[in-house]
Amino acid sequence: MNVGAVFRFLAATTGAITMAFAVPIAWSLAAGDPGLLPLLRSSAVGVLTSGALFLCGRRASFLDMDVREAILAVTGSWLIVSVISGLPYMFSGALPNALDAIFEGVSGFTTTGATVIGRLSEIPRSILLWRSFSQWLGGVGIVVLALALFPVSGAGMELYKAEVSGPIHERLTPRIQQTAAFLWKTYLILTCAEIALLLAGGLDLFDSAALSFSTLATGGFSPYANSLGHFRSDYVRLVSGVFLFLSGANLTFYHSLIVRGNLSPLRENPELRCYAFLLFASGLLISLLLYAGGDFPSMRASLSAGFFHAVSMLSSCGFFTSDYSAWPASVRYLTLALMFCGGCAISTAGGLTCVRVLVIFKHIRTEFVRLLHPRAIVPTRMGNETLDASVVSACFAYLAAYVAIFGAGFVLLSLFGQDMAAALFGAAAALGNVGPGFGMAAPAENYAMLPGTVKAVLIFLMLCGRLEIFTLLAVFTPSFWRR
Repeated sequence: MNVGAVFRFLAATTGAITMAFAVPIAWSLAAGDPGLLPLLRSSAVGVLTSGALFLCGRRASFLDMDVREAILAVTGSWLIVSVISGLPYMFSGALPNALDAIFEGVSGFTTTGATVIGRLSEIPRSILLWRSFSQWLGGVGIVVLALALFPVSGAGMELYKAEVSGPIHERLTPRIQQTAAFLWKTYLILTCAEIALLLAGGLDLFDSAALSFSTLATGGFSPYANSLGHFRSDYVRLVSGVFLFLSGANLTFYHSLIVRGNLSPLRENPELRCYAFLLFASGLLISLLLYAGGDFPSMRASLSAGFFHAVSMLSSCGFFTSDYSAWPASVRYLTLALMFCGGCAISTAGGLTCVRVLVIFKHIRTEFVRLLHPRAIVPTRMGNETLDASVVSACFAYLAAYVAIFGAGFVLLSLFGQDMAAALFGAAAALGNVGPGFGMAAPAENYAMLPGTVKAVLIFLMLCGRLEIFTLLAVFTPSFWRR
């Protein structure tokens, strides 16, 4: 294995994230808040780490990377960057415990949104801005960001596939660097659009930026303990809900819309139709359940709360406007199903992704047809395309791995003292990169009081969910390290 090439790439991703500290540092300088020194110290650690990694791999080239090096580079990037991301919390005294700081850093970059910070009002605004900005950086992916910034031929596609969600990875352009750059440009345009709309709605620049960073990343971090409920604004809820839906959709759809001027994906793409249908059906059902249970005084209020909750959970964001842990049990288990499903592939959402769910159900239907007509050749189709057997197999394999990891996480959390409901929803929220859930993960609570062993399990689940399980687990297999 060419470890030098891996070190070179780790130096690039670490350097890119270190440069991102410039955003909260600039805010701290302008506002004069006490977060400047912790951010500068964190940035210095990032520079030293990047420099050391570069020296270790200075004689290697990105061109020398193959599949195994790409997997190791992606996994290593997420581990190192998550640790560096947690440094401002530790240096500022917000989270003096190293494990808590790493937990917050991992939760940020994996766009999970689970927090161990108790009193957000006591944290410098520049640190809170970094907290939301780290989610934004992790939304499309730090490796995709590195691919957009640095020319990486050869293993570029392998790096892209190792990080981006979904079973199908297609190039939008002949060069993978151009594809990565387009995804980030689209992401940036959507972010600027939401910031502008929130500013127009009366929010100040800090709230608009922090909220937009978390929304577009479908992350869920908020500068306020009561999340979007702090704003008490239907306008903020509407704007956030719309951009949560857009962020949970496949970002390659925007290539067809913007570059090709093609509107057909809006009408013909099965994954997008499935995503929209799940949102409409679950939002309507939740609204009816809330109204029938008397949780809201009017159907209008129930519809507003139900649809926002549906898009927040389906997109794996976890924003909330009220404490939904007190809602009917039926809503809780519908929420669990949404956590498992997630948004579209090649989006900032977590979960299984709609395309995998769709492929699995279509293949089940195909098997029923084959059972009735044994001699018929019945391919599994999605839209106008016939799915390759390897794609179908990959979807079922991922489902099996997802259920196995979820089950293992549930058992471990139970063994470490969590009750059944807390372990069930905690494992689902961490693996689906949703964050708030029920029990120990209730929206009005945080994870601060959990034992270190429970936090360690949740950190592993968050990384598994963000790296699509196989990328992370591959480095633990003996065959990965054999020649």
